[in-house]
Amino acid sequence: MLRKWMVYTALLALIVLGYAVRSWLQGEESFPVVSADAMDYGSGDGDGILFYADRLRKAEESGILPYTGPPVAIEPIAYSVASAEAAVRTGYDADLNEEVLHWTNGTGWVEWTVEIPADALYELELTYMPTKRDSSSSVFYALSIDGEIPFSEANGIELLKRWRDKDVPYRKDALGNEIRSMQVETVGWLTAPATNYAVSSVPLRLPLTKGVHTLRFAAQNEPMSWGPIRLTAPEAIPAYAEYLERAGTSEQAGAPERADAPPAIETWYTLLEGERYEQKSHPSVQTGTINEPNVSPDGEGRLLYNVLDGQRWKRAGEWAEWTFEVPSAGWYEIDVKYYQGFVGKANAFRTVLIDGKTPFEELLHYPFPYNSKLEMHTLGSRAGEPYRFYLDKGEHTLRLVTDISPLNPVVLSMQEAIRKLYGIEQKLRKLTGDYGTNTGDANRTWDIMSYFPDLEAQLAGLRDQLKLSMDYLNGLNGQTNDTTESLKIGVAILDGLLEEINQIPNRLGKFPDLQMRIGTWMDKMANGGMSADYIVVRSPSAVHPYKETSTLSKVPYTIINFARTFYLNYNARDLNDKDAIEIWVGRGRDYASLLQEMIDQSFTPQTGIAVNVNFMPDANALTLSNAGGDQPDVALGLVQDMPVDYAMREASVDLTQFANFKEVAERFHPGVMRSFGYKNGVYALPETQSYHLLFYRKSMMKELELEAPDTWEDLQRILPTLQENGMQFYYNAKDFVPFFYQNDVEFYSPDGMKAAFDTEAAYTSFSLWTELFGKYDLPQEVPAFFQHFKLGTMPIGVSDFNTYVQLLTSAPEILGDWEIAPMPGTVQEDGSVARWAMNTMTSAMILNKSDKKEQAWRFIDWWTSTDVQLEYGNAIESFYGPEYRWNTANMKAMAAMPWPAEHIAAIKEQNRWNRNVPFLPGGYLLAREMEFAFNRTIVQKIPAKDSLDTSFVAMAREMARKQQDLGIRNGQQLDFPVVDQPYDWGEAPK
Repeated sequence: MLRKWMVYTALLALIVLGYAVRSWLQGEESFPVVSADAMDYGSGDGDGILFYADRLRKAEESGILPYTGPPVAIEPIAYSVASAEAAVRTGYDADLNEEVLHWTNGTGWVEWTVEIPADALYELELTYMPTKRDSSSSVFYALSIDGEIPFSEANGIELLKRWRDKDVPYRKDALGNEIRSMQVETVGWLTAPATNYAVSSVPLRLPLTKGVHTLRFAAQNEPMSWGPIRLTAPEAIPAYAEYLERAGTSEQAGAPERADAPPAIETWYTLLEGERYEQKSHPSVQTGTINEPNVSPDGEGRLLYNVLDGQRWKRAGEWAEWTFEVPSAGWYEIDVKYYQGFVGKANAFRTVLIDGKTPFEELLHYPFPYNSKLEMHTLGSRAGEPYRFYLDKGEHTLRLVTDISPLNPVVLSMQEAIRKLYGIEQKLRKLTGDYGTNTGDANRTWDIMSYFPDLEAQLAGLRDQLKLSMDYLNGLNGQTNDTTESLKIGVAILDGLLEEINQIPNRLGKFPDLQMRIGTWMDKMANGGMSADYIVVRSPSAVHPYKETSTLSKVPYTIINFARTFYLNYNARDLNDKDAIEIWVGRGRDYASLLQEMIDQSFTPQTGIAVNVNFMPDANALTLSNAGGDQPDVALGLVQDMPVDYAMREASVDLTQFANFKEVAERFHPGVMRSFGYKNGVYALPETQSYHLLFYRKSMMKELELEAPDTWEDLQRILPTLQENGMQFYYNAKDFVPFFYQNDVEFYSPDGMKAAFDTEAAYTSFSLWTELFGKYDLPQEVPAFFQHFKLGTMPIGVSDFNTYVQLLTSAPEILGDWEIAPMPGTVQEDGSVARWAMNTMTSAMILNKSDKKEQAWRFIDWWTSTDVQLEYGNAIESFYGPEYRWNTANMKAMAAMPWPAEHIAAIKEQNRWNRNVPFLPGGYLLAREMEFAFNRTIVQKIPAKDSLDTSFVAMAREMARKQQDLGIRNGQQLDFPVVDQPYDWGEAPK
């Protein structure tokens, strides 16, 4: 027994020693710094426009230097020409005391003529005022010079708004938990240079030649008023050593003569809570909560927003700003207590500005090293020397900006690597004829170099490109991390392919795998999250009392928190107002909390009706509650078939009984209201909707010389070209509805009692649907269109709103290379193209057992109104970012959401053509029978008419059986609204 214990001890000691040696070796390992100029950016974006880094590099190589003269002023009212779409007018502004340009509709373009005094690099400074008050989005404009985009990033110059929390300190709910504040835009004129912290830590620089030029701004999303436009000399930012020499000299009013003079109060410090910022750049920059010892402040068992949340302060250009006051002029140091472990063992970068300027160049993309918990960090050099800041007596601002520009060279290089990988893969597929399985023919041998002579050189170049990117990142972070380990796997994959070059035709699956690996890395690294607990500004000799978490401090902290669970009440329903209406929400807790906040701020004060909002994690709870007599008055977030299902059992309320129902119903598309009708009643209102859109990769379609299809006939014409190049078109094989409705086929008879898809038009519709997958060979099963779209194997397809949001937020490697359009349609007799399709929705329903039906209806009326839907959508997006875009079913509110200008036209056009399938007794069998009919035709090769007739008979039988079960007699009417005209956007009431 003793010997066994000794063996275990020795093994444990060896393991500990091994980790210690590895840690020591890693600590001793150094990583050389790789120049960004060594990276391969390729030939530009999908339209062949150079990226900013490449354009700037070429300008500098040509000897073009930063401009040093006085600002070149451009009067906003002196524009030379404006497009017909741009609604512009001039007017006097009292705040600026000059004439300004009001661009009131946020569409079209305006052009100015300017004379440039010298060949140089200029910064672009704008004075502007956003004028759309119900939008959480920044304002975006595209810039072109002399008719050309100067660099790819100029396609979307972001002009920020200013935001703050409405309620400070935060309000609390009945349990004592903090309620995250609504966001308020600070209205007024702003002056800022054009910047993009994804590509540069300093303002963007325009290479311009001496002479007359035209500057054109094209609006992309929102209206804005324009003050003075200036082309200015880039400001030279000194190095820290030079800053020390300059600062504190007698040139500064009231400053001491000696640069090393200490502040008057040597023990002074002030605490800036991270969550108590003065203002911020985006409403999505949000507070969060951390529970651990020495966090400031401590929630003490309740939800307290006590940090600036790194999950919501992570995108390039997002900043927060704090205000503080120092007691005397002199030198100060800055500590930041932060956590950043969101992107593996890599640095998070922040550019530091004090009073609107970066004091010295070391504070551009300042690195905050990886850590695993909240730690105190003094801003300083890599050698550990604290930086000192000279501050005059009085008030100052400190701004920290998320800056991922150091990663830009690798991002561009990896975009180019993906493009090269895709090109190699497509050429190999053409040579081998393998467009699907990726496994090749194991019994066939290849001399692939005979067919593809430079394959080895191209793969070796890609491998070296990945190695260079890996070395660049290691040098940037001073250590290896998850990203470089991922790239190392990519290098190993390419090495394996190079070792057995003739086996590559049997290993084509490696190419999409590697592309996906690189794309995943780019998606992750596009975010530079860092949480901030607090910031301390102090005199260099001051010692503050704030501490970090230690392992020992966690033990009593955990015990105390556990003890609190015995006496703190965590059940919100125990505190509900017994006279209030009960709302159950089938969404996440944050959605329910925001709704309660808006009710308390708006609905209850306006109506006097108290409301209790409760989170409903499972819709089945509603069924059980209804049976048990503990049901709510209103249920939100329900799947669209549930209200009619309840109506068939007399468990939901017919909303047509309320006086203003018709007025309220007009907020929505008549075609989606068909989902909630039954026996001449309407049993719910829609909340959100997901709709069809056509997605396509611009560069790939351009390369193939193809246009986005407007009709199904157009699609049939482009499919051979796509498939000859190893590509496919995506369409959900189970979505049969558009083909029938676009040919004016209803699935049920007008009285709603029988199936009706036994007509010639129905057979034609069914044939069109099935031929796409039989005759034209569209793939029937596609687990992840989003991934295929990014990789380029499916550069075009019809998908839904969720794909749109994914592309907006999770596809940085194809940013600017995708576009949307309405889905293909069917040409009508009058020459128009019908795009009828079914939207999927969530709904709001009143329960029949409610004894507060009138109050419940007033709530639904308020909740579905345009203003409330806009406010809710902007708030939820401001909390969590564009990935939480609220896809409201209120048509006017949907059109007013912050869509990119190039997308809103397609979204509005598609949403004119909503026509949902009514839910009728036995109607649940429709989708199943259509799938059976599809399989009989595609798999068993049964003629389309015979297959559809079989499903028609089964459907008719099931509807008759279900009508008998529900006691519905012949002669009764289950009719539904006929919708045969597209929506008129000019008639969307509030």
